[in-house]
Amino acid sequence: MTTTNQRAGLRKRLAMQLHQRKALRRMGWAPLASMMITLAACGGGASSSGSASATSPVAAVASLSGTAIDSPIANAQIVFTAGAPQGVVGATVIGTVTAGADGSFTGSVTVPPISTPIFANATDPNQTSLVLSSYLGVGSAITSAGTLSANELPDLDITPVTTAALAVYAQVNGRAYSNLTHSGYRTTLRTYRGDILVIAAAIKAVGDKLCTPSASITSTTNLAAAIAAASNLTSGNSTTLAAAAAALGGDCATALTTLQQAITSDDVFGPQLSTGDALESGASAVPPGAYQLQALVAETGLSTSLTVGNVGSTPANVAAASVVADTALTVASDGTITSTDGNVTGAIRGSLIKLSVKSGAQTYRLRGKLGTVPSALVTGGSAFAVQGGGVNAGTNVLTNFSAVLAASGAVPVWNGVAVPAGSSNDAGVSCTAGQPIRLSGFVPGVGGGVLGECVVPTAGGWTMSSPASVRGEFDFDFATKDMPSATPTLTATTWIPATSAAFILTDASASLALNAGSVAPVSGTGYYVMGSRSIVFATATANGAFVVSENPLMKAGDVGDSADN
Repeated sequence: MTTTNQRAGLRKRLAMQLHQRKALRRMGWAPLASMMITLAACGGGASSSGSASATSPVAAVASLSGTAIDSPIANAQIVFTAGAPQGVVGATVIGTVTAGADGSFTGSVTVPPISTPIFANATDPNQTSLVLSSYLGVGSAITSAGTLSANELPDLDITPVTTAALAVYAQVNGRAYSNLTHSGYRTTLRTYRGDILVIAAAIKAVGDKLCTPSASITSTTNLAAAIAAASNLTSGNSTTLAAAAAALGGDCATALTTLQQAITSDDVFGPQLSTGDALESGASAVPPGAYQLQALVAETGLSTSLTVGNVGSTPANVAAASVVADTALTVASDGTITSTDGNVTGAIRGSLIKLSVKSGAQTYRLRGKLGTVPSALVTGGSAFAVQGGGVNAGTNVLTNFSAVLAASGAVPVWNGVAVPAGSSNDAGVSCTAGQPIRLSGFVPGVGGGVLGECVVPTAGGWTMSSPASVRGEFDFDFATKDMPSATPTLTATTWIPATSAAFILTDASASLALNAGSVAPVSGTGYYVMGSRSIVFATATANGAFVVSENPLMKAGDVGDSADN
């Protein structure tokens, strides 16, 4: 049993946890989920000689608080499992709890202090087909992490994104979860980001009752698994959109494309879809000092609450995509962010950043995940890429958000990544010159799908051209199965740095061609923020975003990774 010293140590840890939680409140962070860990009262037991074992693992009782979100799932049934998600062979239930009316929950579980993966699962009692799962980490990492919150571990929020990511991981790893680690999880996000986004959109379409799956699919976890299984993920010849449409049945094209945009611009879903998640301390991942913020804010025109009635509506009163440059920011030692002009305020907890940004007459509430910009792409100081989402505080319209938070003297090196001629990637995009990229996304009022492109980095920015060949689906009309007669392209001859924002490339004469011969190309402006995994295409009436899977030109490592990882 516990000794006097052990009890004193336990009291000290609890006091530290209380102090940290109070500090979070002072910073304005209201954690969506938190985890308090205390060591079990009895240690690893006694040896045959009566002496305590110094090497035996110690079990931990974890008090887990979080939220089940499609929209908040009232009275969700939460089940914590070890080894695999709920309903999968190998899963062991280690705790259960019922969420409140707002989807929030708190429950205690005994966490195995070994490398067993731990999961949280949620079922909607009023829509039992809505089942979501989330990966929390391996038991040994959780037991040694101390106090955690959703601001350090977004996956404590159980969402369509986490469910989709687990389905893709299982599909490419022989339907097994036993070897799942955070490294493997974030590799899955990086490599299959576009596919995960489509599957998450399908899950949310069912959860929001915008579409109905075929009768053979009984839950959204089964839906995610079915779409992943029907998509050629391992070969790169992705058929994810077609598989999602088939699984949902009927014409669900509008919801599938619109919800992709909504997910990437959501302040919870967007960070979960970004660079990956890692167990980390609550301290700011950004060293204190003077910084500059160069950000792209692009409203989607989509409401935070999508219904059957408005999911396909034409956006109205959408603020134009805007580049925000603030050269006089200070990041304090506790992660608090201030700016000389007062236009940017916020805080950093771990690798999560929360900002309030004023752009002209608009104010945006934003939340994103920090990633380290590779050292080959920046000089004069370190830089962090930010990708996430948020809302216009005045209109509640969902907003795409990507940025670079860089040291005051840092400048980009756009040709810092060597690109061999005649390269190709595993998504089936090949280029006679330049780096192949595969984009998946949607532009409100225009359409969506998957595009193949070739990008050549230069000292002054990018050039972009159509690929020599590409595999994959380019089906922009699920109702008629209208396959384009030519490869759809997002073409912008020359991308150059935006005025006063060298980390952001733009092209005012970009063109999106969907189906050559039957649909005229749409003119707009292209934007790309260094380190992010998306390209924004803005027209006169709408702002859309295309996400990209793993690519050296669009790569920011998780904070804690090596800069070039």
